[in-house]
Amino acid sequence: MADEKPRQIDDVVLDHEIMADKVGVSHDDAMHFGALTPEELEVEKKLRRKIDMRIMPLVVLVYLMNYIDR
Repeated sequence: MADEKPRQIDDVVLDHEIMADKVGVSHDDAMHFGALTPEELEVEKKLRRKIDMRIMPLVVLVYLMNYIDR
């Protein structure tokens, strides 16, 4: 371990550089793989709203109890 030299910036290999060679796509094309479709965006919006409706009342209640406790 003590014999290892410190890494240089030129030694770093990024994931998209390795995967682009294997898959045969450019970096710009690879960046669009994670984009959501309009249907997925709608489902995400509904899920976020459902989570907010379950969590926010609890947060308000805890804040109110903290205020009353003072």
